[in-house]
Amino acid sequence: MKIALGLIFVLVGVLLIFGLFTGDTLLNALVNLANFWPIILVLVGMSILASIRGLRWIRYLNTILIVAFVLFVFFWPSPFLAGKKAVSDTVVLESSDSAASIEIQVDLAMSNISLEPLRDEVASSTVAVVDYAVRGSGLKIEQDITQLSQRFIMKPESNVSWLGTSTVVMKLNPAYDYVLKFNGAVMNCNFSLGELRVDELRINGAIVKAIVSMSAAGFTNMKVNAAIINSEIHIPENIRAILKTSAAIKNVKTDLPYTGNEEYVFESVSFDFSSYITLESAIMNLKVLR
Repeated sequence: MKIALGLIFVLVGVLLIFGLFTGDTLLNALVNLANFWPIILVLVGMSILASIRGLRWIRYLNTILIVAFVLFVFFWPSPFLAGKKAVSDTVVLESSDSAASIEIQVDLAMSNISLEPLRDEVASSTVAVVDYAVRGSGLKIEQDITQLSQRFIMKPESNVSWLGTSTVVMKLNPAYDYVLKFNGAVMNCNFSLGELRVDELRINGAIVKAIVSMSAAGFTNMKVNAAIINSEIHIPENIRAILKTSAAIKNVKTDLPYTGNEEYVFESVSFDFSSYITLESAIMNLKVLR
């Protein structure tokens, strides 16, 4: 790897001499390195094999590949510099005939995510219409179908997405039951679940800001885990909600009457079911409203 390190210094020096080394050049190299770093493992493995008697010829091949990789990292146009600073598109998620429930998982490093009921007329098999804008990457959708459920996993096609904040607007069909999971580092969520049947809602991140209007159409088990949570939860009039909070530093504000010691139990005059809300963090700021 001494060759690679030496080449990097030579390249940077030459680029500086000719005034070609800019912030974009460095960022382009870092983005390519983030996307193709497993190649380094291949080069290290070849270097180890080259130390074996009878395989010394691999050393020369490895040297050529190291030179090619260093040049590639610096000069191959990454999505960041190729004009794809934000990839926008709309995808439609369709259900199979056998799916009894729908699970949707979204994995994005930094994101603004909105959830709302689907109001447009669509085919009965349409479970969601997703509008997205992701930095330097499209969304890759993986599916897993069983007799009981259909699972969609949405994630960026490239690691370059962490360079900016992605936006996702998800419109869900009220005719289906959902399990929703969102994973990321920093998430700004605005979820209007009122007409939707969301059996389970999971939000996992480092910093989570969330405004959530709980479902009035059915039971919801909502769990949020993050280092910092800043949340506002709206509970419909006809819903009984049970809230559990755990944090080293927390501020819980509500104008609603509640009972319970470790749990906040928000009663309703009439209700058909209860929803459960669990929040765990180091620092928490929470408002509970009707």
